[in-house]
Amino acid sequence: MKRLLITVLTALVALSATATVPHKARIPDIPGYQTLKGDFHIHTNFSDAHVWPETRADEADFDGLDFIAITDHVETHHQHMIKDYKADVNRNTSYELAAKAAKKYGIIVIHGAELTRGARSFPGHFNTHYISDGNSINEAAVAHEGKYGTDEIRQEEEAIKAGLTEAKRQGAFVTWNHPDWEMQAPNETKWWPIHTELLQKGLIDGIEIYNSYIGYDPEAFHWAMEKDLAITTGTDAHKPMFQWVDYEKGEFRPMTLVFATERSHKGIREALEARRTAAVADGCVYGREEWIKPLLEACVEVTNIKFTEKKMTCTVRNLSTIPVNLAKAPGSELVVYARQIRLNEGEETTFSVNGIDSRKPWNVYDFDVNFYVTNWLTDADMPLKIGYHVSVPAKYRKQ
Repeated sequence: MKRLLITVLTALVALSATATVPHKARIPDIPGYQTLKGDFHIHTNFSDAHVWPETRADEADFDGLDFIAITDHVETHHQHMIKDYKADVNRNTSYELAAKAAKKYGIIVIHGAELTRGARSFPGHFNTHYISDGNSINEAAVAHEGKYGTDEIRQEEEAIKAGLTEAKRQGAFVTWNHPDWEMQAPNETKWWPIHTELLQKGLIDGIEIYNSYIGYDPEAFHWAMEKDLAITTGTDAHKPMFQWVDYEKGEFRPMTLVFATERSHKGIREALEARRTAAVADGCVYGREEWIKPLLEACVEVTNIKFTEKKMTCTVRNLSTIPVNLAKAPGSELVVYARQIRLNEGEETTFSVNGIDSRKPWNVYDFDVNFYVTNWLTDADMPLKIGYHVSVPAKYRKQ
């Protein structure tokens, strides 16, 4: 009986330990840059969410993030700590609490706020990052209320321009959030004239191409590439993170990858300005080829390359937590190899290549092994293409 009790207690302790193991994503650095993982869109119970700011720092540590941005809504009707509980706080308090709590983890917290305008008229939600005062952003926006009679669109456009102008005065980096949110884009994801005006005035710097409420937005991704906007993603979390992410199934929260020269506020901001970002969500990567190609090369390790007179073999391993789905691409018609390969986290496989007739010695001595990485996209519906050039050693060539 005693032995049975000890066995049960040991199992319970082990189960408890595994239940609290941090769920940290493994994503390697790329040459010349550190790969920083973060979430640019998070809410707390200081606006319309259900989570205390300190808990957002705890969640970020659990997920192994390097940075987060607290982006509570600035509008008065969203300020529930003030409106409902008469708390002596303001639109900067949630950031201050999260930043203080995150110090023990070494996590960078970006001071942000979400300007939520547009009503049901057009998509008008914007995250303002690197601000100094969310109160004045709201004040600038509401100053235009009631000036235009029943012209709601004009009122909301002017409110957005005023709020973002104030944010820019503070040095903000501005992203357009979830352009495809059905409440403001019920039938199509549309680039409105107001967005052209904001872009021309330098009031938009980035665009959110993935949001946990809605998922991946291909139009937003294409606009990021077409209009040279920084790619961002965010959970837009209002509930506790465990209600968004199924950790038991091995899921990871959506993340923005920032390829920074240093792990600091300055490093993140410089990378945003240089457009060195990518999005990782639902097992996919979205980004500019110049950044996600070296990331893919850092994630996939090729070892144990061997030749015989008829074939080449090697070991291919995924060093990251991001899946890699490979499909044979054009340019490799003279050789035969697996047309579909999937490498999940930490998985490896033996990969072989031979000539058209595997029974005969090599009939081609220099060739390319080309793949589309179908879950790594460089634009909407455009998978990353990679290739490896192979030369058969002289001793296996026909004399």
